[in-house]
Amino acid sequence: MTASARAKLSSRSSLFLRFVSFGLCLLLLVSFQPPCVAQSGDSGRPSLVVLIVADQFPYNFLARYKDRFQAGGLRLLMEQGAQYPSCTYDYGTTHAATGAVAIANGAYPWNTGVVGNTWYTRGKKTTTSAIADDSTELVGASGSAGSNKAAGTTIGDQLKLATNGRSKVFSIAGDQTSSILLGGRLANNAFWLDTKSGNMVTSSKYTKSLTTWASAFNDQHYAEKFMGKPWQRLLPETQYAASTKDDYPYERAAVGDGKIFPHVIQAGAQGQDYCEQFSMTPFANQMVIDFAKEAVDKEFLGQHPDTDLLILGLNAGEKLTQAFGPYSQETEDLVLRMDQNLASLFQMINDKVGFNKALIVFTASHGCPLIPEFAKERGMDGGRIDPKVFTTFLDSKLDSTLGHEDWIEAFEPPNLYLNLDAIDRQKLRQPDVESLVSRVAHSVPGIGEVFTAWQLYTNQPPNSPQSSKVRRSYYFGRSGELFVSPKSGYVFLGESTGTGYGSPFAYDSQVPLMFFGNGIKAGKCGADASPSDIAATIAALIGIEAPSLSEGSPLSEVVTGSSTAVSTQRSEPKPASDEDDKTKRKRK
Repeated sequence: MTASARAKLSSRSSLFLRFVSFGLCLLLLVSFQPPCVAQSGDSGRPSLVVLIVADQFPYNFLARYKDRFQAGGLRLLMEQGAQYPSCTYDYGTTHAATGAVAIANGAYPWNTGVVGNTWYTRGKKTTTSAIADDSTELVGASGSAGSNKAAGTTIGDQLKLATNGRSKVFSIAGDQTSSILLGGRLANNAFWLDTKSGNMVTSSKYTKSLTTWASAFNDQHYAEKFMGKPWQRLLPETQYAASTKDDYPYERAAVGDGKIFPHVIQAGAQGQDYCEQFSMTPFANQMVIDFAKEAVDKEFLGQHPDTDLLILGLNAGEKLTQAFGPYSQETEDLVLRMDQNLASLFQMINDKVGFNKALIVFTASHGCPLIPEFAKERGMDGGRIDPKVFTTFLDSKLDSTLGHEDWIEAFEPPNLYLNLDAIDRQKLRQPDVESLVSRVAHSVPGIGEVFTAWQLYTNQPPNSPQSSKVRRSYYFGRSGELFVSPKSGYVFLGESTGTGYGSPFAYDSQVPLMFFGNGIKAGKCGADASPSDIAATIAALIGIEAPSLSEGSPLSEVVTGSSTAVSTQRSEPKPASDEDDKTKRKRK
C-alpha cells in the first residue's frame, strides 16, 4: 500500500471515529434526564382524588370512636395515612359555608367574602348567603337553586382549567350550600339532597337535565325507603359508653317524635317534614355515599388519562349534633354508620381505581361545642346567649344614651349590624357608636371578645389571642360593624336545648385532616396545618396551579413523603380596603 493510500485510510478512520464519538455523545445526551424530571412524570399523579368533608365533626371524634371504626373505613386513613392532629381553622367564624370555601378555595373570609352561612345585606334589608341566586332553578325537582358566589376559584375549577375540561369534577352532598361551594363554578355537576322532594338534584348553572344514571337513582325513591322504619342503634347500647344516657334532658327532639332510640321518621305534609328529618339521619349520609358510588361507576372516575376529582359533603351531622349534642348516642351512631358507609366506598375505589392510583382526603367543615348544661354539670363554664334578648338589651341601652332609634339593624352571629341611617339622623360618629356598643356588649354575661370595624379598619384590634382569627373573618362592607364572640363554653342560641357552633375556640376550629393513598407515607405529622392547606396540597400533588386566592401552603409531609415535622407559617392578617361607601363615610 502506497503512502498516499495509507494517509487516505488514516484520514477516513479518524473521521469515522470522530463520527462514532459524536454519535455516542449525542445518544448519551438524549437519553440522559435530570433526576427531577425522571421522578415527576404522570406516573406519580393520582388518577382520582376523593375529598370528603363532614359537618360538625370535631377532631376528638377520631380518638373517641376509633376502637369501633371498621378496618377499611376511617381507621384505614388513621393507621395507613398521614394524619394532622394540629389541624385548625385560622379564622373566627367556623360555619359550614366558611369551612367549605376555606377547603375548596384555600382562602379565608376576608378574601372570599363568605363571612358565614348567612349575612345581612343592607340594600335588600334581608339576609343572604354565598349561593343566593334568583336566576337559577333546580334540576331534578321543582324550585329555585343557587350558584357559587365566593370570590376566587376552587381546586376543582383549577383542575378543569389545567386539563382544558378533560378532568371530571363532581361534588355530591346532603346540603346545597356545601355541594355548590365545594364544587366550584366549573364542575361537571354539583348534586345535593333536596329536602322537599327527597331527590338528588342540581342547579341549572351546571346542566339542563339530569344524567340517565342520576335519574335512575332518583327513581328508586331512596329516602322513602326509610319512612316509618325505626332508626335503631348500630351496636348494643352497652357499647355506647363514650356517650351520655339516651334520654339526656338537654337534648332537643329533632328526629321522629322523641329523644330516645328508636327514632321513627313519619311523613308530614307533602313529605316535606319527613325529608327534613331524614336529612339529619345517618341514612342521608348513606344516600350521598351511594350516589357517589354510582358516579364513580357510571362516569368511570379515575379511569381517564387526566385526574378526576370527587368531592363528598356529609352534612347530616350539622343539625343532628346541634340537636342532640356531641356526646349523644345519636351522634355516636351517626359517626359509626358513616364509617361503615365510607368503608364500602373505599373498597369500591380500590376495586375500580386502586389505592395506589387514588388520593383520599378527609376533613370537616367545623367542630362542635358541648351542650352548655353538659359542661356546667362537670364544673366547666358554659351558657346560652339568646340573640334576640341580646340585641333588645343593646338597643334599650343605646336608646337611653343616644336617643330613641332602632339602633341594631340585624345580628347574624358573630356579625352585629348597626343602623347607619340612625347614626346619620343623630349626627353621630360611627366609631363612637361602635365603641359604646362594644362597652355595653361586654357587660352581658357570656360575651367574650368584641371587635369594632373601626379597630379592624385602622389595624388596631384589641390585644387578644383571637385578633388574627377575627381579622381573617372580617370582610368590610359585608361583615357587621361589630364582631361579637362568646366566651368559651357559651353559644348564641335562643333554644333551651341542644347546642350551636361557630366560635374560634378549639372545639369548633380543630378538625380531622387525613391523606391516604397515592404515595402517602403513614404517620402522625407534627406540623401545624389548616384545612386551607388542602387545595394547595392537592394542586401540588397533581401538578396544577393552586386556586386563585389560595392562602394555604402545600403540606410538605404529604407532597414529599417526609416524616419530618415542619411548621406551616400562616398568612398574617392584612388591612382590607373594600368596605362599602356608607361604612367609609363615618371614619373621619
